Amino acid sequence: MHIHMAMTPIPCSFGFGIDGSIGGRWGGCQMATAIWNQLFMYDNILLCHNIAMSASRARSSRVFTISFPEELAKQVVAVADEESRNISELFREAFRTYRLERMRNRLDAIRAEAAQRVTHSYTEDDVEALVDEIRSENFRKKKQIA
Repeated sequence: MHIHMAMTPIPCSFGFGIDGSIGGRWGGCQMATAIWNQLFMYDNILLCHNIAMSASRARSSRVFTISFPEELAKQVVAVADEESRNISELFREAFRTYRLERMRNRLDAIRAEAAQRVTHSYTEDDVEALVDEIRSENFRKKKQIA
């Protein structure tokens, strides 16, 4: 909750805590007590509070803490400096590269497994013929339904 006083000489914003304490940008207990005592000297006191003031703002990113041996940490800083990046940017790019490499490895494994299962090797002409055959079959089915 924030309090705004009309014509107040006190250059400070302050609020009341849940426990009844008063806190502000300046001072401390003595300043808060002085402000509290001066509150009742003004007849224009406006108490402002809305959900937007107390709602925490959602971050668009998450923070991770990672640790490195000292020698590796020095290398990380050196690479970041060389590339004029901050460490977060460096690790985002490193993770993207890692993820792409991981996908490539999975795809290679799937291709290898598929190659083992195939007993017949098809040429491009064979594939074209199969596609044409399936398309004409689908066309006949649609024509019979209509």
